[in-house]
Amino acid sequence: MIKINLLSPAEKKQLELANFIRLAISFGIWISVFLIVFILLLVSTYGSLAILLKDQNRLIEIRRADHKTQRLVEIEETIKKVNDQLIDINLKQKELVVWTPALGELSEITLNGIYLDNFAYQASLNRINITGLANTRDTLLFFQEQLEDSPYFIEIEAPLSNLIKQTNIDFSFSFQPVASIEGD
Repeated sequence: MIKINLLSPAEKKQLELANFIRLAISFGIWISVFLIVFILLLVSTYGSLAILLKDQNRLIEIRRADHKTQRLVEIEETIKKVNDQLIDINLKQKELVVWTPALGELSEITLNGIYLDNFAYQASLNRINITGLANTRDTLLFFQEQLEDSPYFIEIEAPLSNLIKQTNIDFSFSFQPVASIEGD
């Protein structure tokens, strides 16, 4: 079958324009329907979420007002305070000098012929000062050597006046105690 188009070009353009307008209107209607459905879905979702949020906030307020919850909050605060205090105690203990091993070491290295008169600790300088009497210079030098070799004492200072006499020497030493020794 043969199609013959007997319309004039003006009528053809008018017919194409009418078809285009119908197509545009139909496309616009479909987009409008889609947008309306989408907007309705968004509004219903928003409404549902708003109701859920309001209920959750109400439940949170109820739990906050609950006696057990308040007690748990108080316990948590107490635990935090105790933990802070324990951290402070731990820091202070790290700075402590353990005296028992240091004094034991001092008594072990003190030989016959060495007599300690005074033991003083200066906390501000973290220094120990000892004074005493030594029978001989050799005994005193050996005692000084033992102090220097000890892992419990560092920065040993001995004045030159310790070496002036040969016998019956009044001596003094100053040193710093070690805060802790590995393995003790």
